[in-house]
Amino acid sequence: MAEQRRPAADDSPADGSTRTVYRNPVPSLLESLNRDYLDPGYAAAAKRKAVASTATGPGQTRTRSIALVVAACVILGVLFGISVSNTEDNEPRAEKTRSALLEDIEHAEQQQSALASSAADLAARLRATQSNLGASGPLQTVAELENAGQITAVTGPGIRIVINEAPVDSANATSGGVILDRDVQLLVNDLWAAGAEAISIGGVRLQPRSAIRQAGGSILVDNRPVFWPITIQAVGDSSGMQVKLIGSPGYGRFSSFAQLYDIEFDLTAQNQLTLPPGSGADLLFARPPMTATPETQVSPSAAAEPAVTDEESGQNAEPTN
Repeated sequence: MAEQRRPAADDSPADGSTRTVYRNPVPSLLESLNRDYLDPGYAAAAKRKAVASTATGPGQTRTRSIALVVAACVILGVLFGISVSNTEDNEPRAEKTRSALLEDIEHAEQQQSALASSAADLAARLRATQSNLGASGPLQTVAELENAGQITAVTGPGIRIVINEAPVDSANATSGGVILDRDVQLLVNDLWAAGAEAISIGGVRLQPRSAIRQAGGSILVDNRPVFWPITIQAVGDSSGMQVKLIGSPGYGRFSSFAQLYDIEFDLTAQNQLTLPPGSGADLLFARPPMTATPETQVSPSAAAEPAVTDEESGQNAEPTN
């Protein structure tokens, strides 16, 4: 389609003759881009924003900011007041709970004192009965069974083993869990096989039915936690046990751990060790007599019956499972 052109009146020549000059009324795209560098939509939005800011004014903007700050302060004040109110309401309740706990502690201490007095009285009566029976016969049998059940304190030479996890700053340190319960079980069984007569782990005396377990990173001996470093003491022939233990699988395993993971594994011979007594045995089959009289309580026939289980009647302590 041909473009329409119109003559320009101001383009007359100087000599008075008439000449028709045509101009394009629609600007070219290049001229439009050079002149209108901003999109019309953006330009309209900027104009509306300028008009809105002029209508609002700086005073209204400041008023709005002050109003927001005041509202925030009011909300914080309400929250703080609610917190203080709840604290004041809970204070009598907390004081009452504290008083109840103190009463429970006092009652438990009184009960402990009464039990300690009763235990001392029973121990005195037991010593008196043992004196009446003499050092031989039933009393000797009871002493042998108590020693076999690991429920009496012992003193004598032996060896001491100290094991511990690798230090944190060690180059081969791990996140823990290098030494497991089965490793301690293997080492203890090797100690029994080497000739140990009594063993304690972390101050807990091992008995024929003792169990060594693991809970997280802690080692439990008869459900009692022992803390790192763990000290294992074994009473017996120190030189003979040491020679037999060095060739055992448990000693080799811990020696490898010491080289690979920088754990502490120290074995020393001791001239004198004292191991605490074990806890009383849980009777499974033994029952008290139906009728208890003063004569039957101290009779030799009644004292001769071992009040222990079959597992605890062995002369030597059995290895720990």
